Amino acid sequence: MARLRPPSKPPGGAACPLLITVCCALVSGGVTAAAETKVVQFQPDGVARQDTFLRYRGEVPELGNATVCFRLRLHQLRELSSVFSYAVADESNEVLIGFEEDTYMTLYCCGGVFHDYYNYSVTLRQWLSVCVAMDLESRLVSLLVDGNIVKHKLSTLSETQLRVRGGGLLLFGQDQDSYGGGFTNTQSLSGTLADLRVYDGVLSDDDMLVFGRCDSAAEMSASPIIDFSNIERDFEMVNVDLLKTTKERYCASRRDKILVFTEPLVFEKAKHICGLSGGKLALPMSERDTWRLFNESVPFGSACNTGSMFSFWLGVQGHAETQTWNHYLTGEPLNYTNFRGRKPLVENPFICVGFVGDDKIDSREHGGWHAVGCKETACPICHLDKVVLLKARGLCKASLFDRQYFLTKDNGSVAFTGTHYSKITRHSPLHDGHENASDHGFWQLARLDRPSVRATLQMTSPTHYPFGRNEWAVQNDVCGTDSEVITITFCKEHQFSCSDGSCIEVQQRCDMELDCPSGSDEMACHFLTLDPSYNSDNPPPRSAASSPVEVQIHLHIYAVESIDVDNFEFTCEIEVTTEWFDPRLRFRHLNYATELNSLSGDERLPWTPQLEFLGDGLTASDVLERRSSLSVRRYSDPLGDNDEEEQASEVFAGEKNSLLLMRKMTVTTPCQFDLEKFPFDEQECSMRLVISGITRDYITLIPDEEGISFSGRRKLLEYVLVKEVIKKQDVGNYSGLEVHLYLDNLTNYYITSTYVPTLIIVVIGYLVFFFPINNFNERIMVGLTGLLVEATFFSQVNSSIPHTAYMKLVDIWMVFCILILFQVVVSVVAIHWVLEKWPLPNVVRAVAKGLPNSLRSPEEQKKARAVKANRFCKLFTPIVTGVFLLVYAGLITLDSVIQKKISVAQKKVPVSQRRSRWPKRRFGVPLAEEKNPRR
Repeated sequence: MARLRPPSKPPGGAACPLLITVCCALVSGGVTAAAETKVVQFQPDGVARQDTFLRYRGEVPELGNATVCFRLRLHQLRELSSVFSYAVADESNEVLIGFEEDTYMTLYCCGGVFHDYYNYSVTLRQWLSVCVAMDLESRLVSLLVDGNIVKHKLSTLSETQLRVRGGGLLLFGQDQDSYGGGFTNTQSLSGTLADLRVYDGVLSDDDMLVFGRCDSAAEMSASPIIDFSNIERDFEMVNVDLLKTTKERYCASRRDKILVFTEPLVFEKAKHICGLSGGKLALPMSERDTWRLFNESVPFGSACNTGSMFSFWLGVQGHAETQTWNHYLTGEPLNYTNFRGRKPLVENPFICVGFVGDDKIDSREHGGWHAVGCKETACPICHLDKVVLLKARGLCKASLFDRQYFLTKDNGSVAFTGTHYSKITRHSPLHDGHENASDHGFWQLARLDRPSVRATLQMTSPTHYPFGRNEWAVQNDVCGTDSEVITITFCKEHQFSCSDGSCIEVQQRCDMELDCPSGSDEMACHFLTLDPSYNSDNPPPRSAASSPVEVQIHLHIYAVESIDVDNFEFTCEIEVTTEWFDPRLRFRHLNYATELNSLSGDERLPWTPQLEFLGDGLTASDVLERRSSLSVRRYSDPLGDNDEEEQASEVFAGEKNSLLLMRKMTVTTPCQFDLEKFPFDEQECSMRLVISGITRDYITLIPDEEGISFSGRRKLLEYVLVKEVIKKQDVGNYSGLEVHLYLDNLTNYYITSTYVPTLIIVVIGYLVFFFPINNFNERIMVGLTGLLVEATFFSQVNSSIPHTAYMKLVDIWMVFCILILFQVVVSVVAIHWVLEKWPLPNVVRAVAKGLPNSLRSPEEQKKARAVKANRFCKLFTPIVTGVFLLVYAGLITLDSVIQKKISVAQKKVPVSQRRSRWPKRRFGVPLAEEKNPRR
């Protein structure tokens, strides 16, 4: 039998005040009350049932074409929300119109000849107008969807004429799996059906648009053969509610909702709880809005009246400096206010606005505003501008509870109604000796069709709502646990729910800034998820093609601390960064700033490549590690959200986001210096980095785009670092890289401290040939002094440069200088011997020379020979020195040319050798970072 519900009485009881009557008319949209119409509500208690439906009493004729129009407000979803089910004796789905979940409209017709699905997103708790026009002759279906008409061809290959056979059974609210039966809970209807019309023919597009607009002034060209004009006469109602409403209600374009929380709160807490519900504190913007809000709040006036004139909060705050009343969120001054009498002054910054919503107060105050202190208490009136779905996170995948809820009213309190079968309701305190009994009551989450499946949350205060993160005691759910931490939040995708239920952007999770009021966004910030079977000793698996796992490496040299030529080694401060992908891993809430994604504090760490450092000749190097850090570099977008986790977190795949190991160390490496050209030498020192313990069939090292970089001072004490190069160089069966450092000797020091002084001494020694030839003592003293000084220089220089068994260029120079000065001393002695001791020739020889005997005295003959020898030494010494300098310079130049040819042959590994799987980066940072500078 139908349960008829009388229309609600106007606020204030049977004797409705004139002002409220006018208010009701304003809300209705006219001066007089709008005409009421009857609608059918299926499953009003939310329990999915098989014994609730509407049956048409008349006979359905045979239809060549047909149109079905209706207005529907879905309360909850089923696997199939069956609206229209027409069956004949041999076919249960002669015509079926329904909605599968909230995504598709399903249509069966003509004895199962065709079955089509149409994308149609349904929003719960909102009226929608639907028309299905089936042109069976042309095999075309026209759908009125959200005021728009969409046409589809029928998906059938049947060549027979399509018709809807008559004489069958027409039901609403259940799917007939057999003629007049075969009902199931999951294929029933939970909602309100209004303005049903069935036409014998195809409605025109204009007529369907008129129906969709609820245009009362326009007349439709056809009359329905079945409608709701006389429901009691034409239909049999089984366990449904027959309600009265106005056409304006189910045709209204407004989709907003008023929600009242019946606990008096201070303004800040009232604002917070409205935010948790996904709404805002209500704020009427016109006289019409005021009276609508008043009518919505009247049923809660008694519960919210604390003895003050006002009972509810509005979303208004006063601004003392500008003396304006502003919107509490935007701060914009209001164009509409409804203060009774003169607009009050804003006396301090903590002035808010209360609303009179109690019909027991003087009618002249109804809907009025009052300026009150924000520390006063009143009930929040929350305005939801659309249907807000809250998500329940933390339930296992197979849980019997719903995962989405919307806020409804239940016996004067707020309830959470699931989108399918569950509901969360508030209950009074239990005083039956239970240890966990609460003085404030409890919230119960229950399956409406399975009451034994439930969960309980004890309230810690009268204002404790199940928003946010709470631990529930669970009974008879399939998850197999006695308690579950469930987070109920209105946060959308890409948002993180704080422990109190408020929302922040998910990018603010674990970014080292406290954004949640409780700081819960920075708790449990573990970036790495390791499967229990993960083995940190094994490297990542190879690809299907058995190609080795690539470990990309970058070597940064901070400084070359020393070049120890005596011990044939060099020491440098380096930072080695290795990067690789491990598909076995999953990461969480990654930032674009890699430094924030540190794994160093985790108890279990993933596999990391171990490097061995070798010097020339594959000799061992001394490595002192200063610091290391393991982090994750984000390249990709996160995977889909998993609501089995009670906190939303972005999860990233290991095959698309890399691990980054940074090691800062001091490395001392042997180097085989070649000092033959010292101090004009150009040295090349090499260092090899080799993967330890795993062959190149499994792991291969490759340099990144830059490969190697240097940021220190290139000019050292004795050498300058000219260039650094890194290239691929395996060692046996192990993958490796080879680093080459090219060094040029700082020859200016040796030129100024050695070559110039020694050359000056040589020049001084050479000048003795310009002294008077008979001044032997001065000449020999200058030559010997130069020779001694040159020998002293040689000894000092030899003690300050590397000792080698072979001659160096500087040694050759010093030996030459000593030899040339030795030649000078020997020449001076020889000239003096010629001058003093040379035996005189006979007179015949003098005559033969054509010289008169008077000019050929023995002394003159000796002096002439000495002068000639001295002249020869003046020419011989610079010629020999010049030839030596040319040969010496040629040796230096030849060495430089050879080194340049070697440099050209040993180029850096080209960028093209990098594999395409590595995402491109700009200055070592993923390009995706430009999307969000903060992360």
